[in-house]
Amino acid sequence: MSTYHENAVDADIAVIGLGSMGSFAFWQLASMGKSVIGFDRFRPGHDNGAGHGETRIFRTAYGEGVAYVPLLQAARELWRKLEAETSVELYVETGGTMFGPKDDNFITTVQESVQQYQLPHKVYEGPEAKKEYPQINFQDNQVAVFEELAGFVKPELAIETAVKRGEDLGGTVYTNSPVTRIEPDDDGVSIMCGDKQFRVKKVIVASGGWTSKLLPQLNLPVSLERQVLVWYKARNPELFTPDKFPIFSRVSKGRGFYGFPSLDGETVKVAFHHGGVTADHPDHIDREIHESDLLALTEKVKKYLPNLIPEPVKAKTCFYTNTPDEHFVLGPAPGLQHVTLLGPMAGHGFKFAPIMGEIAAELATDKTPSLDIKMFDPNRFQ
Repeated sequence: MSTYHENAVDADIAVIGLGSMGSFAFWQLASMGKSVIGFDRFRPGHDNGAGHGETRIFRTAYGEGVAYVPLLQAARELWRKLEAETSVELYVETGGTMFGPKDDNFITTVQESVQQYQLPHKVYEGPEAKKEYPQINFQDNQVAVFEELAGFVKPELAIETAVKRGEDLGGTVYTNSPVTRIEPDDDGVSIMCGDKQFRVKKVIVASGGWTSKLLPQLNLPVSLERQVLVWYKARNPELFTPDKFPIFSRVSKGRGFYGFPSLDGETVKVAFHHGGVTADHPDHIDREIHESDLLALTEKVKKYLPNLIPEPVKAKTCFYTNTPDEHFVLGPAPGLQHVTLLGPMAGHGFKFAPIMGEIAAELATDKTPSLDIKMFDPNRFQ
């Protein structure tokens, strides 16, 4: 253990976890000119957490709650900002179609979002939607809301790009470096990582499913939920290119079914949102793919995507770290000085990553965020 004389610090701020959220906080802090160090237990862009699988949906017409829309509008601008700073394409705007029965909660909230914030959109009855997007077998009793400002982001590439940009701006990264303990006191925070000790003024904890292990004293009521992403071959791949096929999302009774255009010109990725098996630690997530993981999804593919061959060609697991109310966790850690919690993100956070990173950077530098984050307050669980 290294010993520190009073006031010696290794950096102003440390970010623990350089995944979906931490990578963007790291970039933002470096952009502010702060001295920042970042730790990741693997290598940023890895496939052991929640930020992988080639594509993640971005949409502004938000069925999960109208209050999220301003955050999404800000996130969209920051996605474009990181692209402009790095000349890397991270966000592809294909448009998106959210569909379901007219009186469905999800669809009603999507429509409230587009009306309240005047988002560019079109609404189609089921038969009209089928004419517009013949790739999807919309049911006659359904309505489809097509939102122009939707598409997909590339998660692994986004994380790698945000971290590299942060490094280019002066940040320091420690990869394959799991943090085992953090100890806040009146003057700052000590961080234990392997046989080394670091000293910083502030810490942002963005460790997703590992947060409860790192900060057990918070007793966060979160649960890990295994998810499976599946790719199917298209009979007519030219119908599923990003310029022809928007992202889509259908949510019913809390469970979603969603998918993307083809990135490789052959296969289309689809998945369920929720309905997975729970686990108590990321190491206990079953990474094997079983026949039972694929059956129900393949039935949905047969029903809604007749142009896909209903035989999975590839599948991958990831996990959500859910909260009881399905809202994010973002704010000062209760009872821990100088510690900001950035996540967990309740299974729908990736699209928000740049704005969540910016807000965490503001909190960690004693600025008041310009956007409302009351509903994410970690104190609500105390």
